[in-house]
Amino acid sequence: ETLTAGSSPSPSVCWLVGSSGTVLLSTDGRSWRRLAFPEAVDLREVIAIDSETATVTTADGRAFVTDDGGRTWLRAPGP
Repeated sequence: ETLTAGSSPSPSVCWLVGSSGTVLLSTDGRSWRRLAFPEAVDLREVIAIDSETATVTTADGRAFVTDDGGRTWLRAPGP
């Protein structure tokens, strides 16, 4: 899968997103966990506040937010 964006709110936390709903999270700066995303769409942007809270934007402009480290996602209001 192609990775398209990342956000690192601290030295040990990094979120990466990419094609087909790919979301990866590192909380130790060394290992990665693949998180389940609700749709298999291309992701273009991720803005993370910490290891629990992030907003991911799809290629068609929709935004999804998580506040539990990617265990659940909610669609943000908007397009």
